[in-house]
Amino acid sequence: MHGYIDCHCHISAGDFDQDVEDVIENSKKAGLLALLAVAEHAGEFTKIIELSQRFSGFIFPCLGVHPVQEGSPEQQRSVSLRDLDAALPVIEKYKDQLVAVGEVGLDFTPRFVSSESDKENQKQVLILQAQLAKALDLPL
Repeated sequence: MHGYIDCHCHISAGDFDQDVEDVIENSKKAGLLALLAVAEHAGEFTKIIELSQRFSGFIFPCLGVHPVQEGSPEQQRSVSLRDLDAALPVIEKYKDQLVAVGEVGLDFTPRFVSSESDKENQKQVLILQAQLAKALDLPL
């Protein structure tokens, strides 16, 4: 079978709430074999798991904490260890269903990072998620 795999997709975004079935069907018609649904924060985790169950064999879940967290579209901030603490129990709960830990990384864009401690927090969150991925034997 030939086709494509979208290895970084935000299918849990609210933009897709009204037409997710159409998006999935059109993706399949275009030759997509699978979507890896990545998270940005713990608030998306349950939705990603539900989508992966609803579209089993097509949507595969990746749970992780992005370096930039969004309180609202106008209010974005650097990730904190508290954000990761909120995510870890949910990742643990669904660890056997995950195909990767993500979306993770570093983002030192000045409008998100206001201090060296913000940078250090991002580094620590990334290190801890890398250790988690290794412990779960999952890609990061």
